[in-house]
Amino acid sequence: MKRIIFVLLVVAAFMGATGCKSATGPDADSFIGTWNATKAEYVSVANSSTKDEIIAKGSTLTLVFAASTFVLTVTDPGASPVISNGTWSKSTDTLTLTWITGFSGESQFDFTLDGDSLTLTGGHLPHAFTAGSPEEAILTLNLVRQ
Repeated sequence: MKRIIFVLLVVAAFMGATGCKSATGPDADSFIGTWNATKAEYVSVANSSTKDEIIAKGSTLTLVFAASTFVLTVTDPGASPVISNGTWSKSTDTLTLTWITGFSGESQFDFTLDGDSLTLTGGHLPHAFTAGSPEEAILTLNLVRQ
C-alpha cells in the first residue's frame, strides 16, 4: 500500500512540475482581436504537390474575431479586398468557422495558440490555383496578433 501511495505522489509531483494541458484548451476570449497572416498556404486536395502561398506573393490576410463572429479579409496585390464573414466556435483543439458570406458551410481547423501566435491547419476551402477554376484545398494559416 505504501508503494502505491509513493507512486501516486511521484506521479502527482511530476504532473505538477511539468504542467497539464487544459481539457478545454484556451478560453474563447484568447482568440478575440485582429490577427495578421504571416503564412497562408493552400494545398490542393486533388494533388498535394499543387500549393499556393499567397502571403509570399504579396497578398495580405487578416482575421478578426469578435465574441462569436469573425471577418476574414484577403487583399491580393492590385485588387480590391475580398471580405468573408461568419460565426466561430472552438473545442479543445478545433476551431470551426461557419461561413455566412464568401464561402458556404463550415471549415474546421486544428489550432495551436501560443500567446500572440495562432496556427490554423487543415481547413477545407475552395481556392483557384488556376484563375477561374476553384477547387477544394486545405488551408494552413500562421497568424500573429495585431
